[in-house]
Amino acid sequence: MLSSLRHSVLMLAAATALTGFAAGADAATLRSDVTVSGNAVTLGDLFDDAGDAAGVVVADAPAPGLTTDISVSRVSLAARRNGLAWRNTTGLTHVTVARSGVAVPDAEVSSAVASAIIAATSSLAPSAKLQVDFANGASGIQVGIGAPATVKVEQIATNPRTGAFDALVRAPANDLTAPLRRISGRAYPVADVPVLTRDVAPGDVVRSQDIDWVRLPAMRVSQNIVTSLNQLVGMSPRHAIRLGEPIRTTDVQAPLVVAKGMQVDMTYSVGSLTLLARGRALQSGAVGDTVDVLNPRSNRTVQGVVEGPNMVRVEALGAPQLTELKS
Repeated sequence: MLSSLRHSVLMLAAATALTGFAAGADAATLRSDVTVSGNAVTLGDLFDDAGDAAGVVVADAPAPGLTTDISVSRVSLAARRNGLAWRNTTGLTHVTVARSGVAVPDAEVSSAVASAIIAATSSLAPSAKLQVDFANGASGIQVGIGAPATVKVEQIATNPRTGAFDALVRAPANDLTAPLRRISGRAYPVADVPVLTRDVAPGDVVRSQDIDWVRLPAMRVSQNIVTSLNQLVGMSPRHAIRLGEPIRTTDVQAPLVVAKGMQVDMTYSVGSLTLLARGRALQSGAVGDTVDVLNPRSNRTVQGVVEGPNMVRVEALGAPQLTELKS
């Protein structure tokens, strides 16, 4: 009787254990892909219900923004060693692990790459500007959540002829434990040039609010291209200039304040004496230009320097010309 009772108790205990094992197997389900935010991948990340084993580290996490695969055999070994029983009923061979992160702005990465190239290239001036184009359209560099979004170029190789580069960078910049990431692309010298924000016709005067800036490859910016505001503000087009187009120095001139055929005031000063006469401009001119002016009374031509709207200062008059100016 006692022996039979013991046998029943043992059978009940075994059944209970098997039931618990089956329940544990049903509760712990392996995910096929997961996203983590920290440096490690744990059983709690991989299973829906890892229980007390949730904090056990299975593998290092990939760098922020990247993915990696962990074999199911490795996961299974870690699970068995830590009392987590489960069955691979779906036939998984690996688990894909992604790591979330915060993108380092491409402008930050471009600046670091450009500085490294300029420092490594003797033919480039320290003040040179480089346009950096990444091979995939973006650098793809990320840092962990809460980490500073900075980057440092540890190694770089360039092709001076094509501008191609290949670099190893670390992000965050001062974290020596951060993995190196490889980026590639092309970098080339550029120049910022002013362009108009509206169509401007001859006779119009260019204002500072009419100007925007565009960045062009340096090889496209010849010596006759306007590159500064001083060359453009206050000038007038010689012909119609369309918005957004690079402007040549020969496309603009100082505004004409004397028009050919118009009446002008001529002045001549000698000592305290100033003579004034009216004439007709034979040429158009801007302030500072020398133009021919016809004295209609004498029908003789004199030369003068344009001083303002329809105002010409006659210089170096000879005796006959002085008489003509008075007449």
